[in-house]
Amino acid sequence: MTDTNLIPNTKLNQTKVRQAVSQFMVERVLTKDEIMEHAMSYLEHLYAGHTIADLAAMVKETEIPKARPDGPSQPNRMLCYGTIPGYTGNGAEYYFFDKEQDYEYSACEVKGVR
Repeated sequence: MTDTNLIPNTKLNQTKVRQAVSQFMVERVLTKDEIMEHAMSYLEHLYAGHTIADLAAMVKETEIPKARPDGPSQPNRMLCYGTIPGYTGNGAEYYFFDKEQDYEYSACEVKGVR
């Protein structure tokens, strides 16, 4: 390879190459499950500094796109939690999930830390 074929190692070129390689990986290499796994990992890392109340508000306030342009609006969602009856362990007795928002009930009200 001669020097005339070298691409300058600039930040702009690095960004363009990262984008091209990422697109290639998503479109040609990774399975849907692998993409979902990477997305989940990224989002979990992104949300690491937020409180439970912040995250519950994000779920409630996020607009969900319509399933199709002429379709009905999607219902709001809310973050809910449950407990595992009889569980005595290291604090993993809670589980969290989202569901369609019930306007008569506020689900994830965190009062404090035990």
